[in-house]
Amino acid sequence: MSSPAHAIYSSTLSLSLQGHEFQPQYGVQLIFNKTAQRLLLCVAACRQNPSCRTFDYDSSSHRCRLFEADLTNGAITVMASQTSIVGSVILSASLYASMYNQSCSACQESRYQTCSSTTNTCQCPGHSYWNGSMCPLQLFANATCSQIDACRSDLNLSCIINYYGGFAQCLTVLTTSSTETVYAVWNTTAGSDSNFASNGVDVGKYYPGEGPGNVCDRNTSTKFTSFGGCNGSLAYSPTCPQNTGFYLTLQRGASVLVAFRFATANSFPPRDPLMITIEGSNSNSTELTRGSSWTLLYNGSCGISTNQTRFTYAPIQWLPQHSALYASYRFLVNLAINNGTLIPTIQYSEVELLGY
Repeated sequence: MSSPAHAIYSSTLSLSLQGHEFQPQYGVQLIFNKTAQRLLLCVAACRQNPSCRTFDYDSSSHRCRLFEADLTNGAITVMASQTSIVGSVILSASLYASMYNQSCSACQESRYQTCSSTTNTCQCPGHSYWNGSMCPLQLFANATCSQIDACRSDLNLSCIINYYGGFAQCLTVLTTSSTETVYAVWNTTAGSDSNFASNGVDVGKYYPGEGPGNVCDRNTSTKFTSFGGCNGSLAYSPTCPQNTGFYLTLQRGASVLVAFRFATANSFPPRDPLMITIEGSNSNSTELTRGSSWTLLYNGSCGISTNQTRFTYAPIQWLPQHSALYASYRFLVNLAINNGTLIPTIQYSEVELLGY
């Protein structure tokens, strides 16, 4: 079906049987929810909105809903009532191939691509991406992705690269840059009670101005420096940094941690962390000091390599399992990269938590 009065939004639709409605995967996919006296008026509303890929209409309530969604991120469900119907815009590669990257005149009368003011060429519209043949909708959190622009960047999602250099999942950074409260600990192992570190230059301290809040400020020029079992002037040891670290409660609420990456600080590669543990907890703030509150999620490398360039991120490390939501996470350093060298502290600039 097409609409000569609005040729710029011409499209072909398919309709479900009566007694169905559309169920989006995410609330943000609903872009229009009003009344329409007839089905054809709801159809017209979808055609005149380039973001609409699916609609449903209830002839009893006259509810007309438009969705920026399709069957890859939503579902057509059966209703007890026979008054609702679902319509979908039919898409195919032939609708895109002759226009993509062409001059803007090629997409002047099409809803499928838009004129980019930056390149003056036809490009995929918002919340979609070019996959080589057409413009599918961008993906949401935890979806499998295959290219850098496949995820909803407006929701702070990125297509994260896996061990083998290929893209894997749409994830977001779980921490904010300013509102997270981070607690430094020392003499603490996985499963044991937390011993708080404090500001100072001595055993059980962290260097003044280089506290735990720096690990999630998204600034590699700041750092967290912990003395652990040593002090800044007398006792140096290969084991100074062992069993130091931090924990935090996410401001965004309970989330699934899928991967992480550490970044090096400004100096002395032997002071970089090497082996770490990660634990998760859903206990309240008082109980977080208890070792029994934490569940071990990871025990392995932090990803930093010997003599890694300063101020740089290590490769992303993936947790072996990531199916549980936790509100708080604890990171502990088991071993530094010093290889027996006497060092007074452990230091790193950032720890980036990736998940959904």
